[in-house]
Amino acid sequence: MWFRWMMTAFFFNGICPFGIRILAGRGLASRYTSAYLFLWYSAGAMLLAFIHVSSRLYSRKSLAPKPVEIAVGIALGTASVTGQTFLGMALGAGLPGSVVYPIALAGGLFIVVGAGFLLFRERVGPYGIAGIALGLVSIVLLSL
Repeated sequence: MWFRWMMTAFFFNGICPFGIRILAGRGLASRYTSAYLFLWYSAGAMLLAFIHVSSRLYSRKSLAPKPVEIAVGIALGTASVTGQTFLGMALGAGLPGSVVYPIALAGGLFIVVGAGFLLFRERVGPYGIAGIALGLVSIVLLSL
């Protein structure tokens, strides 16, 4: 089941920035990014509420989230909304996507790698180094 959830998250992760790019391409990002993000994140919240309610109807065990899970979800959602808002603002201000997207992607990559090193004391093996290098190469190739 977790694989289906991860693939769903992977799929939906790219749709929101793509929609902001469409708004920017039509010259609407500066006016409609807030409304677009509100609708996008509201739809996600309603989907999660529906899944939660339906799982409680069809399951005997409680699937209620724990307070720490709710706090982490709120923190991640806030960070996501903030990042998407600034992405929309940058595109709405006329910055080209070939500049905005690589900076946003590289920033996320460096934050994740840095947090792994500094907060969790992760040791990066050869596969991890290869993954980080491939991520950087893909960002460079996408910006060309």
